[in-house]
Parts: sequence; structure tokens; C-alpha cells
Amino acid sequence: VFSSPQVPERVMDEQAEIKHVRKRLYVTDKAPALSIDSDGYVRCGLSGNMGDNDKLILAIVLSLKNEAWKNKMIAKVGDHMVGKTTETSRVITAFNMIGG
Repeated sequence: VFSSPQVPERVMDEQAEIKHVRKRLYVTDKAPALSIDSDGYVRCGLSGNMGDNDKLILAIVLSLKNEAWKNKMIAKVGDHMVGKTTETSRVITAFNMIGG
């Protein structure tokens, strides 16, 4: 936090220090996208015309706020990964699940 002559030092001490900022929403002129960090932080990219593809991404982001639904989906996919011990077997399973 930078000091300023107009701001008393005790006020500066009470302000939160910002170490980094993560954006939740990006605006794109291309296809919408969804990204989830390993800690569960969700971000998405949407176009300004809010077509059906944008609405689907937004709906998924909103669904991920429902912890019960999110945990159910993680468990359901996890069931398919039981016994898959290599990266290749897990990726092939995912490919088969999406109808590859």
C-alpha cells in the first residue's frame, strides 16, 4: 500500500493490501469459454451479443455456485475415473464420456 500525504497513516494501516486480482469475467469477440482454477475459482469469457452459446456458459457458471450440484457432478465424473491409473486412461475416459 502506498502512502499519500492526504491520507493519515492510521487509515492506510486499516486498508486491505491487494496482493493480486483475479478477474471473473472477460469480454471476448470470439467463442465464449469457461475456466476453473485448481482452487475452484471460476472465470468465463462472454461475447457482447449474448447468443445461446454465451447463455450456456453463463448458466454453467451460475450452476457452479450451487455447491450441492457441483459436488454431485464431481462425484459422478469421479465414479468414471475409478481404476484409471494413468493420465492416458483418464483422458481416454473423458474423451469417451463426451462422445469422442
